[in-house]
Amino acid sequence: MTETVTKGIGETTPPAQSDSRFHTTSPEQAMHLCQTAFYPHQLKLLGPSKNFGFTQRVTRIGPVTLADVTYETDVALSFDQTRASYHVNIPLNGWFESRHQGQAITATPEAASVFGPDGETTVNRWPAGTRNLAVKIDQIAVDRALEALTGGSVESPVPFDGTLKVRAGAAHDWVRLLLMVHHQLDRPDSLLRHPVVWDPLVESLIHGLLLVADHPHRSALAAQADPGRPAAVRDAMDIIDAGSHLPLTTSALARQCHVSVRTLQEGFQRHLGISPMAYLRQVRLRRAHRDLRSGHPSHDTVASIAHRWGFTHLGSFAAAHKRMYGETPRQALRAAR
Repeated sequence: MTETVTKGIGETTPPAQSDSRFHTTSPEQAMHLCQTAFYPHQLKLLGPSKNFGFTQRVTRIGPVTLADVTYETDVALSFDQTRASYHVNIPLNGWFESRHQGQAITATPEAASVFGPDGETTVNRWPAGTRNLAVKIDQIAVDRALEALTGGSVESPVPFDGTLKVRAGAAHDWVRLLLMVHHQLDRPDSLLRHPVVWDPLVESLIHGLLLVADHPHRSALAAQADPGRPAAVRDAMDIIDAGSHLPLTTSALARQCHVSVRTLQEGFQRHLGISPMAYLRQVRLRRAHRDLRSGHPSHDTVASIAHRWGFTHLGSFAAAHKRMYGETPRQALRAAR
């Protein structure tokens, strides 16, 4: 006999555990916890309700959400058709059957499942004890990263293949990186929480997905392997990444990198497609977005965060933020947890 859980979120009680680790024997509360980290959905019990249990450990790093999830009885899940993110399910043990955009997919420790932002998505059976690493990455972050890597506009959403083999090779390395990040972020004093480490790590996780998963642009990304940026460009990027809060200029960067301004500008254009100052603005915009999403609307303001990162014209800042993240700075701050 199956049982569908349809109670509203308001009928649950708040979990007593910390923000990242949860365990409950209530199906209603399990729906609420999973929905808070991921998406609205319905939960159907395929096994005895008396055996139900749900464990979830969630960590977040910018646009990436990672969760270690286990159900203690067989369940099925159905999700809304539209989500603003890409999703990868990597069973660490066990398996489950799902369906996405009409395609049946069985996820195992050898083959993960990949879901796009659109289309019908269901998990037809999640057997008891199957432990799953769930990876959610904001759609706009993935789409922007692919555009930056290919140097042009791309189809959105990216039509990823529904199955990703993860047992060996680069895909296995990507999963190991995900697990390392998930483990390290659980510590409040983790080095990964430092902004200088945070931003390039987020980029590595997103670029890793684009490099290992099958999609129409994957061969082009492999063919575009850069033999290496000039030392001056790498040094300037490191200076910007470490000191984006400082009043940097192209001439100051050129002096520190021991090259002329023109050489530095030409290097950035050739290898990044933008100027040094445009790269600086991108880094500052990412830092401002991070502060908006981690801020608190009661004591943080859009203006204070914008000024912190050198944006003195709030209209221009709002427009740039909207283009990059698909939401206004005010919306990002209101969404902060």
